[in-house]
Amino acid sequence: MKLRLLISLFLLLGFYKQSLAIEFEELTTNKGISFWFVKDSSLPLVSLSFTFRGGAVLDPKNKEGSTNLMVSLLDEGTENFSGNDFKLSLRENGTKISFSAEKDKIEGSFQVVSSQIQEGFWLLSESINKPLFEPKEIDKVKKQIVASIKIDKSNVQTQASEKFNKLFFKESKLSRNVKGSISSLKNISRKDIFEMHKMNFTKDNLVIGIAGDIDSDKAKKYVDYVFGELPMLGKKRKIPKFETLAKGENFFEMESPQSTVIFGQRGVSRKEESYFAVRILNYILGGGGFQSRLYKEVREKSGLVYSIYAYLIPFENDGVIIGGFQTRNETVNETILKVKDQWNMMKKEGINARELRDAKTYYKGSFSRNLTSTISIASLLKVVQYYDLGRDYFKKRSEIIDNLKLKDVNLLASELFNKNDLFFMIVGKRDI
Repeated sequence: MKLRLLISLFLLLGFYKQSLAIEFEELTTNKGISFWFVKDSSLPLVSLSFTFRGGAVLDPKNKEGSTNLMVSLLDEGTENFSGNDFKLSLRENGTKISFSAEKDKIEGSFQVVSSQIQEGFWLLSESINKPLFEPKEIDKVKKQIVASIKIDKSNVQTQASEKFNKLFFKESKLSRNVKGSISSLKNISRKDIFEMHKMNFTKDNLVIGIAGDIDSDKAKKYVDYVFGELPMLGKKRKIPKFETLAKGENFFEMESPQSTVIFGQRGVSRKEESYFAVRILNYILGGGGFQSRLYKEVREKSGLVYSIYAYLIPFENDGVIIGGFQTRNETVNETILKVKDQWNMMKKEGINARELRDAKTYYKGSFSRNLTSTISIASLLKVVQYYDLGRDYFKKRSEIIDNLKLKDVNLLASELFNKNDLFFMIVGKRDI
């Protein structure tokens, strides 16, 4: 009985390990669009995840928020649908479409029940290729965004994040607020919105992943139907490496019983070989929730915060490490010193073998969360293409993590982490 259980466990673990190496097809349509595809008929759903390189960095000066405004209007009326009719048709045809403007890209997702696949892709095509950007809808959405900006101005956490970005990224276009400002929104015309649509939706800056109940020929046909007539830019957009990032501290006074602090320093790009090593180090320092060093030292031992965190934001050619916490106004300085102490300890002492082993186990095991639905699989296929991680990424990911050596990881920690490189944005009431 014991032997049978051991054999069953061995087979189960072997199957689990193999299942994480996703088997996908790399397809190219008649109109030259390449994408990765997984056929999955376990549920009658088709999911598509896509990214256009561009985003808020393309917004003209004094017209910040143009891309976000354009994206917010994509479901507010097309050549064949009013805004209300479009949304009603989405519900009637079991279709979900979402767009979001980010600093360096536009993200999109699409999901439809397979029985309504033709109607669903028609709606997606309408939103991408035939938006009308009617003046009355522009005015309506502008008012919605203005209302959102006003709410943001009263939110301490949002203010801390926005002011951090503005100062930390310095002259980089990543310092811009995706929503823009109340004054910049006034400067955006209907012509500007059409121009942003043309600039952002280019075929050679498009990345697509598809998973679900559809065969490869139909997938290619519908990709061409939706994206095939988009213009070509003639080059791949890239965000350059940061020339400099802010260091030190900055304070913005705002009436609040607690201060919100956002902090950060330079990290690494997603393409760098050291990415997983940095991810391991960050997990141990501040990304591991209750198990992280920052949480144990600043929350459990000192009782200065309710929560504290750190995470990586990787870009194609650079990256940053960002963290944050909230604390009483009178304990801001003490908490910042605790963060710097942990940063310095990571630099000087690194991590130990147990911490490395536990972090490896977590990252290898947590990968399966990306395989829980067709939309998450489609998104994963897109992300691997977006960062150009290679066709063999799914097969070599565990091997990369397994091959991380303690000595090498700690050498990287000594080179990367520097408390003097940290920038702290403090928003709250100054303690006098």
